[in-house]
Amino acid sequence: MTQRKRKRSVLPGILKRIVALSADPGSSAAAIRRELVEEAKSEEAGFTENDVPSLRTVQSIVSEYTPRQPQDPWSLADARGDEAELVMPVLQEVIEDTEGRVCQVTTVEAEWIAAIRRLEREPYPKGLSFWDIYLVAREYVLLKERGEPTAGVDAYLAFAPWRSIEAALRYEEALKKGRIPPRLIPGDERPSEPQKEDTHDTQAR
Repeated sequence: MTQRKRKRSVLPGILKRIVALSADPGSSAAAIRRELVEEAKSEEAGFTENDVPSLRTVQSIVSEYTPRQPQDPWSLADARGDEAELVMPVLQEVIEDTEGRVCQVTTVEAEWIAAIRRLEREPYPKGLSFWDIYLVAREYVLLKERGEPTAGVDAYLAFAPWRSIEAALRYEEALKKGRIPPRLIPGDERPSEPQKEDTHDTQAR
């Protein structure tokens, strides 16, 4: 499939960033590419300007990774059980990260967000960030819309590679040995570095 070829030719970090930026319905492919070029100037980006794909490739990725079927917006009135408690913190982060350009999630996204958060209630760094949970929910929506299996993202959540180095290594080994399929949208495979304890403060106590 051409989709698989594109995923191999575009760095996973860039692909994930394109998908994240395309969640903002007001962002054009040209604007997303300009943003990537600007981000490439930072040492923390993990990619260079030469790694940024062409505008045509960005346009194709945005098209492929944007849900096509119309979906109803979710609201508190739609919430059932603990859904509101689980969705609201994610919605807040989505609004803040997009500066209000995305101020609602869909009912289908909300269902997936709640399901994921029931597995991982702790926020980052102990668990997934709320923004990553939003992207995982969109991944499920895309897969279901396409009629494709969700085994890749299911395995990602099962191995929970963000929790520890050991979990990340087990997940990477399973991918390398072909025991599980890769995700449609790349994720963060390694946990964040733990903050070092202030030894001076510890000694003082």
